[in-house]
Amino acid sequence: MIRRFCAILAASAFAVLAAPTMTVPASAEANSDLYARMQRVNAALNSYQADVTVAIKMNTFPFLSPTLDGKAYYKKPDKTAVQFQSVPALAGQLKKVVGQMEQPSEWPALYDVTPTGDDGTNASFKLVRKKNGRIDHVDVKVDDKTATVTEMTYYYKEDGGSIKFDNTYDQIGGNFVIKAQTGKVAIPHYNADVSSTFANYKLNVAIDDKVFQDS
Repeated sequence: MIRRFCAILAASAFAVLAAPTMTVPASAEANSDLYARMQRVNAALNSYQADVTVAIKMNTFPFLSPTLDGKAYYKKPDKTAVQFQSVPALAGQLKKVVGQMEQPSEWPALYDVTPTGDDGTNASFKLVRKKNGRIDHVDVKVDDKTATVTEMTYYYKEDGGSIKFDNTYDQIGGNFVIKAQTGKVAIPHYNADVSSTFANYKLNVAIDDKVFQDS
């Protein structure tokens, strides 16, 4: 049961934090200024490492509530890793999703992107996976002022389930880095809350590629 739950978590948001130059898709033309700004977020960020603490609360059997500590790493263009101090099966799967999500610079390669509205504070987008898979679509909210992704909700085809991530940011040296990320897993027979906090960021530091080999 735990193994299946972890696998669903891992499938929800395995991604990177890259921001290469790209062309804004025609479907996002109405939000072209915001969409272009989204590509420039953290353009000068080449790497980071940070401390991360993850608290998990499973609301269904076996009702586990572990807390894990570790370090998160990023290296441009697309390398990410989370290493926990202890490596139970749950940690091994969580390291694939904690602090990670598809960045707007990756959307054109992965999704058909459609802007769905703007309430004056947040813009919304619908992302439909180009390759057939378990994910039906992803709903995204983006802060109009900062052009950062504040919310991503993954909807699954086969069971009607969803996994939602909400992000809050710190601004360090002109870069927006995740300060906290909360997640809600809501699928049949599995329900859990995941809360991650990030601290002690070190930006643009040398990171050995070996860090990413097992991630």
